[in-house]
Amino acid sequence: MSSKQEVLEAIKQLSDKNLDTEVRATGFKEELEEAIRGHIHIELQAWFFFRKLSNDCGRSNVALHGFGTLWKRSMVECLADANWLESYLSQRGGRSRPTAIEAPTVSWPDDPVDPVRPVYEALKVEKNLLEDLQRLCATCSKCGDGAAEDAIQTHFLRKETRHVKDMGDLLQQCVRVSKQAGHGLYHLDKELRENNGVVPWGMRNDPDTLTEELYNVNV
Repeated sequence: MSSKQEVLEAIKQLSDKNLDTEVRATGFKEELEEAIRGHIHIELQAWFFFRKLSNDCGRSNVALHGFGTLWKRSMVECLADANWLESYLSQRGGRSRPTAIEAPTVSWPDDPVDPVRPVYEALKVEKNLLEDLQRLCATCSKCGDGAAEDAIQTHFLRKETRHVKDMGDLLQQCVRVSKQAGHGLYHLDKELRENNGVVPWGMRNDPDTLTEELYNVNV
C-alpha cells in the first residue's frame, strides 16, 4: 500500500469513528455523566431562583438594593458553575442534555417588606446545592473516577460549604432585625450594599483566613 493510500485509509477510519469515545476515559461511567447533568439542572434552577429574588429587590415597593446585589452575585455564580460543568462534560467525552427548568414560586413580600422567608428559601437552595455536590462526589468515588472527584471538590464543594454558612448567618441577622421592622433592615441592606453584595462577615467563616490571622498574631 502506498503512502497516499495509507493516509486515505487512516482518514476514512477516523472519519467513521465517534471521536467522543476516543476522548472519553473508560472510567467515565454513564452513571457519573448523568449525575453531572443532574447537578447542572440544579445549578440552573438555583440561577432562576436567585434571578427572581434579585429582580424582586429592585422593585420600588421593596428597594433593598444590597440584597438585590447579593442575589445577583449568587445568580451569576450559579450560571457560571453550570457552564463550567457543561464544558467539563465535553472535555470528558460526555454530552449536554438540557432539561426544562421549573419557574420559581418565591416572591419577596412587600406588605410588610420582610426578608426572613426569602432568605430562608435561599438557604434551602444553597443547602440543596451542597448536598447534591456531596452526592456527586460519592458517585465519583463509586465509579472510581478520582479526576472528576478532585474537580468537583476543588471547584465547588469548599465554596458551597461557605455559602451555606454565610446564608445561615444572614438568616439569623434577618430574624433579629425583623423583630422590630424598618430601621434594622435598612442598616443590614446598607451593609450588603457597601460590600457590593458580599456578606460582611464572610471572611469569619473561612478557616484559612482565621488560621492565617492566628499565624500573624504578634505574641
